[in-house]
Amino acid sequence: MDGYRLIPPLALGLLVFLLVVFVYALVADLEVMRRWLERPYLRVFPALGAYAAIRLRASVQRRRDGAPFAMVALIFVSAFGTLAISFWPYMIPFSITLDAAAAPHASLAFMFWGAGLVVFPLMLIYTATNFSVFRGKVRPNADAYIPDNRNA
Repeated sequence: MDGYRLIPPLALGLLVFLLVVFVYALVADLEVMRRWLERPYLRVFPALGAYAAIRLRASVQRRRDGAPFAMVALIFVSAFGTLAISFWPYMIPFSITLDAAAAPHASLAFMFWGAGLVVFPLMLIYTATNFSVFRGKVRPNADAYIPDNRNA
């Protein structure tokens, strides 16, 4: 089945689900509703999601290949941002804050120095080396993969 025919019903289902979750969060807990009423600038995230949904529909109608993925990713980022700002600064809504959930300072420092300044740069160097070694070894071909036997 053509992907362009699947996107509209799937996107509609996703948007309905996100709207139901958002309305439930507002109605179920008055603290969340109070936060949204007191801070109108928080509406930037839902507005960004609505904008992405409109652009998604337009890109599907015009059959633009790159835009649907970017717009769906933007919808998910805006949904996650909406969730995060609804319950900020809590990790578990209204019971455990970020500070209470964080690891001890010694563990965080170890992670920063060990993983952040040693392991992560090594991973980046390894990935860059792989890209440079394998650059030009694969050519795009719409028909099929045909091995290059010149070097054999």
